[in-house]
Amino acid sequence: MAGQTPDASCTLSPEGTVTTVLVGPKCKVTYEFDTEATNAGLALPYVVALDGQVVPEHADKPGALRDKRTITLIVNLGSKVALFLNSDVHPAHRRNPVYAVQVGNNDVHVKITERTGRISHEHATLGQPACRATSTPGKRLEVYGAALTGDIWMQISHLYTAAEADALLPPDTTPTVRAAVRSIYAGLARPELIVNFPASDAAPKLTLRVEFRAEMQDNVRANTTHCPWLTGILPRTHPCAFAALLTEAHAAGVTSVAVTSGWRPSFGSIAHRAGLGLDITYLEGGEKRAFLNRAFLIKAGAPRNGNVSEREKTLWKDYQEVKKVVATAEKEFKAAQNRLNKNRDPEKASQLTRELTDADKHLKSLRDRDTKAQDEWDKERNRNEPELIRKLRDRLGRNKSVKQLFDPWYMDVNTADNIPPAPNEQREANANERTHNNHLHITVLEPKIL
Repeated sequence: MAGQTPDASCTLSPEGTVTTVLVGPKCKVTYEFDTEATNAGLALPYVVALDGQVVPEHADKPGALRDKRTITLIVNLGSKVALFLNSDVHPAHRRNPVYAVQVGNNDVHVKITERTGRISHEHATLGQPACRATSTPGKRLEVYGAALTGDIWMQISHLYTAAEADALLPPDTTPTVRAAVRSIYAGLARPELIVNFPASDAAPKLTLRVEFRAEMQDNVRANTTHCPWLTGILPRTHPCAFAALLTEAHAAGVTSVAVTSGWRPSFGSIAHRAGLGLDITYLEGGEKRAFLNRAFLIKAGAPRNGNVSEREKTLWKDYQEVKKVVATAEKEFKAAQNRLNKNRDPEKASQLTRELTDADKHLKSLRDRDTKAQDEWDKERNRNEPELIRKLRDRLGRNKSVKQLFDPWYMDVNTADNIPPAPNEQREANANERTHNNHLHITVLEPKIL
């Protein structure tokens, strides 16, 4: 850069000769995200663009904010840095770069704070910075503040077209399902989808009604200025979510299904915000109905719909209490081990060994109680599980477009592994379990986003 004297550094070539390389002055650019307004640990996908080009490490696979809430870059003076976020990180999307900053001679810190509510005047751009002194002579820090609102979430959430939907569906998608999915992205006339499956060698003729319930709009309405339900909300959900639901519901003999959430901007995990999540609360088929709600297990005033018996509530409580006792016994066993390992007095060794043996026997006995308590709860829980949800879960778990399944009975964080789904215990310390005590959640597999 004119007026700047480049620094010099030395690198060693493969031949062993020393080459002097001129290195220009650099600046540090840091993006810091505060999403505590909705989810402090939100796993937000991101891609960095430098001078209009995506950095090589994000060419095919985005990064993701997790425990670390910052993105830090070292760039040349005069560089322009911008971000692609959420579903806009997909290589086929990347149409809305946000929070762009032109780097001058100073380091830059951009603090992005999520805000809820209908805040229409905010944009994903940066205003004037506040300058602060640094410990480096001649250097100052430019600090920018920016918001992340529902309208900005909408901007960075891809709106799929019917043609895109058609191209994204698996090759083995049936013509019936393909046509039904395309109709969602072409714009439905009303919030329902009627799919007529013809008879085949594998299944009889079946009509499936999908009801998109009004609560799909709640979070969107509360946090965006304007986003039409049928042409703005539904088409922001990945087409494979609908295809998987229609395909496997048909195979499970489901004739009616209620969908209560798809894309939404300002609540829960990243799956819904990135358009990769779909929630179902009701199933019907073969004159059977299934309300997907087991909140009554821990809440006395929750709906009593036959999914949770009074006996199960007792068995669940017993199981949770036994687990607490086991946890205490495990701590006591480890403490006895530590006392024996640290002992240097031969006269105490025999006593400490007996204490460890007693602690081990006590722990094994409690673990046997724990296994029995879990087995009894499992049997009673499964005895009341509706056949429709069992069949649909099994089918969805084998669908290659599905990544995760969470519901009031079972939690499967990775449907592609060989680990069986874990029972949903609705534990107080597990927000994900309690969140999914009243619906089935499907996460679509899309590695180029998440």
